[in-house]
Amino acid sequence: MTKMIIIGDEATVTGLKLAGLKNAVVADEESVSGVLRGLPEEIDIIVISRHLREAAKHELFKMKEKMVIDLPDSAEEEGEDIVSKMIREVIGFDTAK
Repeated sequence: MTKMIIIGDEATVTGLKLAGLKNAVVADEESVSGVLRGLPEEIDIIVISRHLREAAKHELFKMKEKMVIDLPDSAEEEGEDIVSKMIREVIGFDTAK
């Protein structure tokens, strides 16, 4: 069975957890490398905020067997719209209004 983790800023992770996603971790530029090093071996897919991916590119480079997917940050201009859309599609209504 494929296992996935989402790593992002607090706003993004909180929104995704409210939408029902359980395996999400809050990180920042200083902690993201440690979070990645501490991942269980059975994690196959890492969904990570764009700015955290840049901060952790050295750790991610070592994880060649993992699939890494960019997630727009809530701080990005289009990021908030994309995250809000994902939440709206999962729970059926907009949490921002």
